[in-house]
Amino acid sequence: MNSLFETTHMFAAYDFEHYLLLTGFLLFGYLFFRILSSYSRPVQQKILLGLALLLSATQLLKVPMNMYLGIFDPQNDIPLHLCNFLPFILIWVYATGSRKVLGTVFFWIVLGVSQANLTPSVEFSLFHYDAIRYWMVHMGLVLLALYPAVIWKWDLKRNDLFRTVGWLNVAAAIIYGLNLILNSNYMYLMAKPPGTTFFSILPAWPTYILVLEVILVVWSVMVYGLFKWIRSRVTDTQNLVAERSRT
Repeated sequence: MNSLFETTHMFAAYDFEHYLLLTGFLLFGYLFFRILSSYSRPVQQKILLGLALLLSATQLLKVPMNMYLGIFDPQNDIPLHLCNFLPFILIWVYATGSRKVLGTVFFWIVLGVSQANLTPSVEFSLFHYDAIRYWMVHMGLVLLALYPAVIWKWDLKRNDLFRTVGWLNVAAAIIYGLNLILNSNYMYLMAKPPGTTFFSILPAWPTYILVLEVILVVWSVMVYGLFKWIRSRVTDTQNLVAERSRT
């Protein structure tokens, strides 16, 4: 394992470290949900807000950290990737209790951030500070998105589908303009990400952006349908148990 600032140990997907991280995440997520749900709702919300603040601070820390190390690159180190600015949106979600905003970004996290955990684009292995940042943010975002749906029973609405596609296109248009100014590739709008990721199976730029648009719509509808199906099955089971307990 390498130290915080050494860059000699490169991350390789689907090796021991990757599987260990995913297994650890599943175990931690289970314990996190069980333990946190034992507290009152206001306390839960404050802790989730604290986690969103921690992830946001982790993202912002990358800028002065890389400046200190003399490797800051505005083309890569500003938190303008989707996974990078989502923690800031989740601060608003948990500060205000906004179901509508979470419903909008829920699909981004389930479809985009989850994929980034399975096909990571992180360059260095643990315990390099950027690897710590990458895994904290990407795994923490999944917990923050799923917790209200699982524990608080927040539901998805049909309008969430329209908002998630519409606002993602707004964000992409803004980031595209910044990419032109910075000569960067934030949100991978100008080229595919390095390494073997989901993007690798898509056609070349700019066609893959249009393909992603279609995939986003189709997968969002599928996630919405699966979410509704699971919710209805859980509700039916709970009603059945309640009915039997009364007889």
